[in-house]
Amino acid sequence: MTGQAWLARIPASRFTVVLAAVAALAVNLSPARTLIPDQPGQLMLVVVVAGLTAGGCVMAFVLARLDDSRGIAGLAAAVTVYALVVLPATVIAFTSDSADHQMELLRACGCLFFLILAACALAPRQPAWTTGWQGGLLGVAASVAVAMLIIVVPALDALARAGVLNRALAVGWLTVSLAYVYYGLRNRVSLAHRIGVGLLFIAAATVLRETGNIGLGGVSLRILGGVIICAALARRLRERWHTSQLRVDHIAELDHELHNVLAGLDGMTHVLNHAGNDDRELLGEAVREEIGRLRNLLEQRAEPPGCEVDPVLTRIVALRRTNGLDVELDLEPGLRTTMPADAFAQVVTNLLANCERHAPGAKVLVSARANGRNVHVEVRDDGPGLAPEVRGKVFRRGVHDRSRGGSGIGLHLSQQLVGASGGSLSLRPAADGHGTVAALAVPSGR
Repeated sequence: MTGQAWLARIPASRFTVVLAAVAALAVNLSPARTLIPDQPGQLMLVVVVAGLTAGGCVMAFVLARLDDSRGIAGLAAAVTVYALVVLPATVIAFTSDSADHQMELLRACGCLFFLILAACALAPRQPAWTTGWQGGLLGVAASVAVAMLIIVVPALDALARAGVLNRALAVGWLTVSLAYVYYGLRNRVSLAHRIGVGLLFIAAATVLRETGNIGLGGVSLRILGGVIICAALARRLRERWHTSQLRVDHIAELDHELHNVLAGLDGMTHVLNHAGNDDRELLGEAVREEIGRLRNLLEQRAEPPGCEVDPVLTRIVALRRTNGLDVELDLEPGLRTTMPADAFAQVVTNLLANCERHAPGAKVLVSARANGRNVHVEVRDDGPGLAPEVRGKVFRRGVHDRSRGGSGIGLHLSQQLVGASGGSLSLRPAADGHGTVAALAVPSGR
């Protein structure tokens, strides 16, 4: 495997974490770090942390909407406090000597309420007021209020100046971080334990700060922790987005299939009143079968494998004739397939619906023959044939002849259904150059 191929196999979020880890080690261990002035360097890295926090805040709120989870919404509230209190206080403390103590208190109180909200996010019955924007704004207000209280009460201010609050925060960071790691590993919640690992790096930076290391090393560890948390949120967001997209695709497919079934039933209602007794019996049976298929589609029922080919094709052809399609049926008797009846009917319905849409007025022939271990079904029309712009890609989702309408779902879904049953589906121009042949091969049954 080449180096480029190996790199391509690494997820982007994991690659970003590894890169941040290497950068943090370089900052902490490299002799070159002594060449960078601490205060400008720290300020630059704090700006990077601010960017990561803003990104994490946005992702947490978006993920909370997609997940509909109070835990994620609680984490979003905690990150809001960090973004609106801790980071601004840190920047002001770097740039203003006169407000250093006040901003240090505000930063510490912001960290305190960040940890409280983050801990609440793990609670089984998390209070609603600790989540979302209301939880974040409540944490911001509480941080400012507690900082002002400490400043105006001499005894509390003396304890803060003695470092009691900062030492308590260091213990709090470690406790909450380990709680996230433990919760995630015990309950197999990868997002939680990844966030816990990120918080552990921030906790390590807090411990370094308490031991007197307030240089670039501590800030670089905070950046690494922020990158890990953002990568965890981005990964979860990508998974939820993918799940939501699959759900949207499924709804579109269901809508497509329901439309095809209802179109056949609509034509049937106009014919039943004028049909003879024999035709009426056949059409009535077709209606009952299609209503059953409609019910199975809506209720997502699993159906047993295997069906007889003759009754399914006869029913579908009768339905499409009522819509005005000039279609004939030529089949070998006694054919069976292992493909479920509803899936088989769905594929043939899609193929005939395509004939109606793309070859209006054309003659259509549906034939079925045994061929070795397969049943071969062909749907042949003498219409204008495949449009040049869609040849070779008709089974891709969304590909369709725009001049004829459609959604580009039917053939894509049909190929998936046939493939799931161990068969194959192909489209080719007719041998005489007029029309299209859809060739369906499905395993024969007994």
